[in-house]
Amino acid sequence: MNFFWYQNRTSKLLQFIFRLKPTQLVLISFIVLIAAGTFFLALPWATLDGQGLTVIDALFTSTSAACVTGLTVIDVQKELTFFGTVVLALLIQVGGLGMMTLGAMVAIILGRKVQLRERLVLQESLNLDGTGGVVRLTLRIVKYTLVIETFFALLLAWHFYPEFGWKSLGYGCFHAISAFCNAGFDLFGNYDSLVLRNQDALLLLVTAALIILGGLGFVVLDDLVYKRRWSRFSLQTKVVLVSTFALIVAGTAAIYGLEFSNMKTLGTLPPGMQFLNSFLMSVSTRTAGFNSFDLGVARDITLFVIILLMFVGASPASTGGGIKTTTLAVIILTTVAVLRGRKQVVIFGRTLEPALQNKATAVFALTVIWITFAFLALAAADGGQHPLLFVLFETVSAYATVGLSAGITLDWNFAGKLILVATMFVGRVGILTFMLSLMEQDADLIKYPSENVMIG
Repeated sequence: MNFFWYQNRTSKLLQFIFRLKPTQLVLISFIVLIAAGTFFLALPWATLDGQGLTVIDALFTSTSAACVTGLTVIDVQKELTFFGTVVLALLIQVGGLGMMTLGAMVAIILGRKVQLRERLVLQESLNLDGTGGVVRLTLRIVKYTLVIETFFALLLAWHFYPEFGWKSLGYGCFHAISAFCNAGFDLFGNYDSLVLRNQDALLLLVTAALIILGGLGFVVLDDLVYKRRWSRFSLQTKVVLVSTFALIVAGTAAIYGLEFSNMKTLGTLPPGMQFLNSFLMSVSTRTAGFNSFDLGVARDITLFVIILLMFVGASPASTGGGIKTTTLAVIILTTVAVLRGRKQVVIFGRTLEPALQNKATAVFALTVIWITFAFLALAAADGGQHPLLFVLFETVSAYATVGLSAGITLDWNFAGKLILVATMFVGRVGILTFMLSLMEQDADLIKYPSENVMIG
């Protein structure tokens, strides 16, 4: 009797799963991961006081880790046990790669063929155009991640050894995972991130390198490893590399120019370190969340520049969030084409499809709408305790899965934390994936007469 009941329940569950769209499965995978993390972080042995985190703090921390954000309401070093820290690292790792990617890898290791439906889910989770080569790319993603994280973990462990002894292995592994997955969590304590280590050149350079590698996107990494020549790179890779370079240079110049004379941030550092810290912050603001100076005392215009950088974020098929570098590039190129009276958008000798331009516009518009409503809700929950610029900063940081804060994360009430949880979740899965999972799509079966409206 029990066997048949179990078999029937399992059959119904499988039928339900098979009826779901790929976008819905992506959402559910993150919900399951966040729920599991919340459960484990709420256990007594997850915290040093033996009481576990409260449900809301466990949910917030789990979401922040699984969505590789880095906003935190706990001091990881002072509050979590070894078990809790391992749970946090696993959430970051699985959240960065995606449960579907890891699931496919396990299936391949066990010798099971990846079915078409699973390929479609992988395509959606990696934001690819088609299913061709998706399994091969999945295996390479895991390989790239293991190689990069292992190399830099050992380098950081060697660097930390004089200070932490054999604990440096744990420090190296945790920070390599956190930086490569663009999470921004650290084990240095006191919510200081890299502020007290802002003259440690090796640490800053390694952190920046990991963030860049994690933020480029696995498709780009694959091209860099196997194609190696600019002429052989895909259009995706070319756009990502150019836009990433431009944003890093512009961000570094802006932050340096605005803060080098601020004695509360960069003003007390040597010129070389001022530039290096500006570089690290420019890289980090694009979804990593490591900060090397206190943002709470930075100039307002600097915070606004950082908001713009966070809004853009990393690149598609990466561990980062934001609207993505390619979306920004497509919007800019489309605008330029309109201003020049061109009907086609051309880049690197290739014409962009109108559907791609529409998708970029939709991502931009939906992002602005979500951030606006989340900002207004957070401002209401805040009740005027903090400047609106700080609230906007926190909102964009959560949506872009950056994790930077002007120092107000600890002050949020229950409602504020829930709003940020929802914002981090939507930002990680992608606003377009989130909306498509909720809406039914229908084909254009009827062609209506054309007519124009005035624009602008």
